[in-house]
Amino acid sequence: MDRRTVQYYDDNAEAVYARHNAAKTGVSKYFKLAFPPGSEVLDIGAGSGRDMGILIREQHDVYGVEPSEPLRQLAVSNAPQLAGRIYSGSLPGLSAVLDGQFDGILCSAVFMHIPEEEHFDAACEIRNLLKPHGRLLLSVPRSRPDLDAESRDQSGRLFTPVVPESLELLFERLGLQRIGKWEDDDSLGRQGRRWTTLLFERTSDQIVRPMDQIEGVLNRDRKFATYKLALFRALCEIALTRHHLAKWRPDGSVAIPVLDIAERWIYYYWPLFEDESVFIPQMRGESQGGVHPVAFRPLLQQLISRFRQSGGLDAFAVSFRSDSLRREERSVLEQLSNKLVRTIVEGPVTYAGGSLETGRLFSYDRKGRHVIVGGEIWREFSLAGHWIQDALILRWSELTSEISRGVIKPSEVVDRLLRSPTHERNVVDARRVYEGLSSKECVWSGASLRRKFEVDHVLPFSLWRNNDLWNLLPADPVVNREKKDSLPTNTLLKSRRDVIMVYWDLLWRANPVRFEHEVHNFSGLPKLDLPRTFSVMLEAVEVTALQRGCLRWPR
Repeated sequence: MDRRTVQYYDDNAEAVYARHNAAKTGVSKYFKLAFPPGSEVLDIGAGSGRDMGILIREQHDVYGVEPSEPLRQLAVSNAPQLAGRIYSGSLPGLSAVLDGQFDGILCSAVFMHIPEEEHFDAACEIRNLLKPHGRLLLSVPRSRPDLDAESRDQSGRLFTPVVPESLELLFERLGLQRIGKWEDDDSLGRQGRRWTTLLFERTSDQIVRPMDQIEGVLNRDRKFATYKLALFRALCEIALTRHHLAKWRPDGSVAIPVLDIAERWIYYYWPLFEDESVFIPQMRGESQGGVHPVAFRPLLQQLISRFRQSGGLDAFAVSFRSDSLRREERSVLEQLSNKLVRTIVEGPVTYAGGSLETGRLFSYDRKGRHVIVGGEIWREFSLAGHWIQDALILRWSELTSEISRGVIKPSEVVDRLLRSPTHERNVVDARRVYEGLSSKECVWSGASLRRKFEVDHVLPFSLWRNNDLWNLLPADPVVNREKKDSLPTNTLLKSRRDVIMVYWDLLWRANPVRFEHEVHNFSGLPKLDLPRTFSVMLEAVEVTALQRGCLRWPR
């Protein structure tokens, strides 16, 4: 749970206690529907203990966890029956506090205080704390109009935007079935705020689900290096933004080109290796100047040194995609790619899942140079990849700190792992093409762009981190600001198809190698086909909208 938010509750415990205890029924009106009589129930984020008291009066065996010590003390002093039943703890991290499983879990007004990158871990913990057929009653705010750019209110509390439908998908992928959903006004009477309450039931565990296998590798597989996390991250990224690179095989498995995985490893490890003043180990026992470095570190550092004075990772990405690498750079990249492929195949592809009863998750097709992924596992990467990615980055940063024996802080690693070769340099190439046009129109409104224009992302940068040329189109500044991070509707895209195709043709003629490389990575098509690429883009927009709960534009 967010530390600044906990600090607020510590500092304002008495006011919070009084306010919550004076509130109307809120989520408690669903208790009898959610939990069968005599259930053993856990209240996560127990706060003032109000809901615990109601559950006790309804004859349930109730326990609670609450991270704020002053709130816990107030709850027990005002309701002695809670003594010995309310513990210190928060999501994620309850596995270190609680042992056993419960018939029911209440998680009211908690998830929005958890950073988005921890949602997957939090949901996994809740699932693991529920008995088979146990019930989860969860409530989140539907809207919160008074937040700043960091999603905090005036008091500094974190309110991570949580789309209830997105949470539904997350918990369903973890084996919980939604059996109830309600919309309510704010129980404290605050205007403009509504709450969504969701009721889930954990389904039977007779069959190991694919998500269990993924979670098992993240949590239980021994990790000698960060390679398994890098492989999973690459597969998630390809599943979410390059899924047409994946080819279904007759046996129901999926083949992923290993060179595309290797390319992503370059982007992941580059920021970790480029700072010469800080050594960030990525393998147990690795040390600066040691005899057992990460296998591909020397070659990647050679590549980094060649671009250190000319733009770094961004410059490399542009040169690689435009096929404009110098001969010596191309030679280093070829050696590096071969070393990466060998590391990927002999490391995580061979050993991921070795600790699970179901066995290893991947295999390798040497003839086709493809990593083979089971169809069910691939579906999970496709449906829940953005949650898994957040968890992976957090795991990677924690593992790196552990490997360094605490010398490197997790926050230092997170900042580097979030870097991607998608900064302004990439946008400039598209802008240059559009600036050279004697006349042009807004891709969305058709208005003439005589003076100023902005380069808009069809698939918002905040969602895809993608500055591929096909995703960059000229827009009227007013229209672009109105659209913001919304996704264009299917109707709008189809109505502007011809204009988009004209701009794509211009981009291709100006940057043929880069445009074809990026379109191939996006669409998986063997050769450039703009009409089919447009269809792939339509699909990508719709899938992103459904999976991420995004707003559409125009509304």
